[in-house]
Amino acid sequence: FGGTSVASAERYRHVAALLLQRGEATQVAVVSAMKGVTDALIALANLAARGDVQWRQAWQVLRERHHLAATELLGAQAAGLLAWLDGRFDQLAGLLEALAVIGGLPEEVLERVQGLGEVFSAQLLGGYFNQLGHACAVLDAREVLVVAHGELGVSVDWARSAANLASWRADNPQARVVVTGFVARDGQGRITTLGRNGSDYSGAIFAALFQAAELHIWTDVDGVLSADPRVVPEAVTLDTLSYDEACELAYFGAK
Repeated sequence: FGGTSVASAERYRHVAALLLQRGEATQVAVVSAMKGVTDALIALANLAARGDVQWRQAWQVLRERHHLAATELLGAQAAGLLAWLDGRFDQLAGLLEALAVIGGLPEEVLERVQGLGEVFSAQLLGGYFNQLGHACAVLDAREVLVVAHGELGVSVDWARSAANLASWRADNPQARVVVTGFVARDGQGRITTLGRNGSDYSGAIFAALFQAAELHIWTDVDGVLSADPRVVPEAVTLDTLSYDEACELAYFGAK
C-alpha cells in the first residue's frame, strides 16, 4: 500500500478492512509512509543541516500528525503507541540537533531519517489490527532485508535476507504481518533505502521471501493506462498487458 492509501486514520481503517476481507492463511502487508511524510523528513534534515531553527516547528507538526492518527485509530488504547512514537521522535530530534551542530547532512544520516515514515506507518497499522483483536506482528525490514547498491540499482542478498527472516519468524509466528516498505540495511549493517518509490519493490521482495502465492499492489488508478492522462486526457485503461509489454514499458521509463 502506497502513501496515499495510508494518508490518514480513515485510510488505515480502509486498508485494514480490505485485508480482513481476504482469507489467506498467511497475509503480509507492506506499507509506505503516510502521504508526504518522506518529503517532510527530508526537508527536516535539510533545515537542520543548514542551521535553520524552523526544523523544530516542522518536527512538531510531523509528530502531531502521527499522534493524531494513532489517537483516531486506537482511541483509549493509544497510550502505548503514543509513547513509542514519542521515543522515536525524541531520537529524531536528537539526530537533527546533531546535524545543526555539524552543519552538514551525511548520506548515511539522510538514509536513516528518510525511512522513518515507513517505520511509523507499519506500527500504526499493526497496532490497529491488534486493537481489533487480530494478532499482528510488525516487521521492521531493517531487521531482515540486506541489499547492495550497484550501477543497475538495488540488489537483494537473498541468502542473508531469507536467513534473517527465518530467524525473525521463529519469534514472530503470527499469520498476519505488517512490513515496512522502502527501508533495509546494506552488507555492513548500515541503514539504507531502496530509493524513492521503493515500496513497490519492497512488496515484490517480501512476496518472494515469504514465498507468497500472490502479490497485490494497491494504487490510485484502476490499471495500466494507454498514456499519461495528465498529458493525454483521452487515455484509456488497457484490458490486457503481457509480461513482455510490461517489461518494454518499464525499460523505457513508464510509471
